[in-house]
Amino acid sequence: MSAAVHNEPPAAAVAADAHWAKKMERLRARAAAEVPLYLWQDQALRDAFEDARREARHARQLADADPGNKALAAEARAAEQTLEEARAAHQADCELLTFRALPGDTYSDLVKEHPPTEEQAEEGSDWNEDTFPAALIAASSVDPMTEDDARLLLTEWGMADRVALFQAALAAQNTRRSDWGKDSGPTRS
Repeated sequence: MSAAVHNEPPAAAVAADAHWAKKMERLRARAAAEVPLYLWQDQALRDAFEDARREARHARQLADADPGNKALAAEARAAEQTLEEARAAHQADCELLTFRALPGDTYSDLVKEHPPTEEQAEEGSDWNEDTFPAALIAASSVDPMTEDDARLLLTEWGMADRVALFQAALAAQNTRRSDWGKDSGPTRS
């Protein structure tokens, strides 16, 4: 009887394994999708920023259309400086909330924890409209927002801001960071 022969795996299989291990390492290290929500306190600062942006764009177009005109160039530079000042004031007034996609089955489990009422289900809702928004906002918030914090904001804010808050948290769960198709990714040689 002959002894068992131990064959080394083919070099191509070893190379493929190394490639796969590297690919898995990159896939596992991939950050979850995030969605930012920018909230401003002072509408006048936002309006001033938008006005300054329009004026700077218009002044730059005029200056670019007549490159030899030093007065137009100076007006464009002044408008751009005003824009930067308005931008700084606008950004200082901004609060940023960031929402991150929940891992694994966490989102599905959260939906199951907040089933719709019978009436909500009849209207086509997949979750309890009264409890799920605050739970999702808190669970997906990158900031240490609690459900009580989320409920408070959802109670005190106007409709448009409440919708924006919930939609940002929901969008993080639905933000796709992949694509299908032969023309969608980088080319390989």
